[in-house]
Amino acid sequence: MRRLFFGEVKVEDGSKNWSYSEANNKTIAFTVPPGIKRIKVFAEVDYAEDEPEVSHYAVIKNTTSNNKWGEGYSDADDGGVNVDHENIDSIVGVTPNKTYTLHFNCVQTSGVTFSWGKAINVMTPTVEDY
Repeated sequence: MRRLFFGEVKVEDGSKNWSYSEANNKTIAFTVPPGIKRIKVFAEVDYAEDEPEVSHYAVIKNTTSNNKWGEGYSDADDGGVNVDHENIDSIVGVTPNKTYTLHFNCVQTSGVTFSWGKAINVMTPTVEDY
């Protein structure tokens, strides 16, 4: 770990990606990098269409606090027309260096990406999980 002049930790930009199969009903430990206060969580939920009353749901949940780090869905009506769709797209307020135990139920997505860095650190959290 490299320190700057005033004892501040150097904030590095980075990301971690899990494929939909790696995020299929799995519990994963994630350690927040040094100096990181926010994590951007994104997953594109599979679009529900062409099949009557199909519904897709995805969620990432802290197993300790039960806070949802992200939740998304896609629903089609009885004619197979999409009526509602929301991807997982959140900014989670976190504690630097802390390890979180997260349960991923994201098989009906394109995969999950956590991103972090200087620009993300200053964003307003949509979920707080310190």
